[in-house]
Amino acid sequence: MNYKRNPFILGLWAPAYLAAATVAITNDFLMAIMFILATLAILGAYVTEFPIFPTLYQNEMLHKVAISSLLGMGLGMMIGLAIAGGVANEGTAPISTQGKFMLTWGVVSLPAYPLMVFLVSKVNKRDLEE
Repeated sequence: MNYKRNPFILGLWAPAYLAAATVAITNDFLMAIMFILATLAILGAYVTEFPIFPTLYQNEMLHKVAISSLLGMGLGMMIGLAIAGGVANEGTAPISTQGKFMLTWGVVSLPAYPLMVFLVSKVNKRDLEE
């Protein structure tokens, strides 16, 4: 198999993209929202067939990275809430993401990588130009 189409190698784009998301999440809530909106803009460009990259395959990969990253952020938020617990006596922020870069990146990347591998394997079965 061509290493440029290997789903396990291309699946690493989702955690790499989420590393930038983790920087945004750990710095400021507004930056996190802006990152999510930029990810939604990538999805909007894909839906309207606006080419961000020159080839269709690259645009498909960007779409899959955006989908995987949004799922990773959503499930990561739920995992973080489950870790924090639901004790009513604690403050509004029992676990702060600031200063916990690797923990935050791991929690959001954990669900994103398997989905990215699955989506890339489905794209590789289609006939797209290089």
